[in-house]
Amino acid sequence: MKKKGKAKVTTKDLDKFVASDIKETPKEKEIHLFDGKKIAISISDSPEIENLGFSLSHQSNLITELTRFLVIHGSTLVYGGDLRNNGYTRLFSNLVHQYRPSKEVSKLFFKNYFSFPIHLKLTKSDLLEFKKNGVLPVTVDPPKNLAIDKSKFYPPVGNENLYIWAESLSQMREEMQRDTDARIFTGGSISNFKGKIPGVLEESILALKKDIPVYFMGIFGGVTSRIIEGLKGNKPEELTIDWQSSQNEIYKEFVGYYNTKKDEDKIDYEQITNFLSNYTLDRLSKNNGLTIQENERLFSTIHTSEIIFLIMKGLRKTLSK
Repeated sequence: MKKKGKAKVTTKDLDKFVASDIKETPKEKEIHLFDGKKIAISISDSPEIENLGFSLSHQSNLITELTRFLVIHGSTLVYGGDLRNNGYTRLFSNLVHQYRPSKEVSKLFFKNYFSFPIHLKLTKSDLLEFKKNGVLPVTVDPPKNLAIDKSKFYPPVGNENLYIWAESLSQMREEMQRDTDARIFTGGSISNFKGKIPGVLEESILALKKDIPVYFMGIFGGVTSRIIEGLKGNKPEELTIDWQSSQNEIYKEFVGYYNTKKDEDKIDYEQITNFLSNYTLDRLSKNNGLTIQENERLFSTIHTSEIIFLIMKGLRKTLSK
């Protein structure tokens, strides 16, 4: 007789796990697990996604499924993004319009933060589309100490303009963080960004310092995978000033310029990696409702259903009423 082996867990099984875990909640609360909670998604395209065997379509599909669960269960999505036609601002806007409960069409399910000077590009048609889709665009002015013309668009060229962009993006991210109850990370540019450091990295530091529930999906690589390595106590070469400077000579010059203008909060990659290393997986787990083993699984799994299951499990433990 053939010995029975351990049953393999399939994607279909994981779908059932997701559904059953959510439906343990009493029916009258099923669509209000995260009612009134603001959940931010930090994402940008990873430069190594194809090397990992995926495409931008895979990333979009995963975010679509995750967003569907979050919106159905009453959360407000929070994102800081731009206005590219194929960007995530447009995607989230369309998803919220599609999946928000029909009885709550007047409710805002998505807040999109726009930093200066990006928000100067918002048109009347953009604002009308956002309103129709239940999206609240939040425009954030540049820091007052910049003393610049707030009606003027400054292209990101030259150290002074790059400084304006970096400080304005930081201002937007700090304001967005104050309006966030939990945050989810995936992908992210590693180099050639417009802020003082990669945007997903900056948002992760802000979120971790606040000890809110934070979830890292390592599936698509990018700067999120380097943050994961940092949390494990490693020091990825991509999170060093030498590596960043080797990728972009303009950035190397900008870092020197930026740091001469700042008395504190300078660009310091060693300080960043030390912070991540000292944060520990244990602290991450205590804050996000998952065990260390479950977080490590979220770091590495490539299965959409398992990713959603783990994030929903953590959010239920930390945010649901």
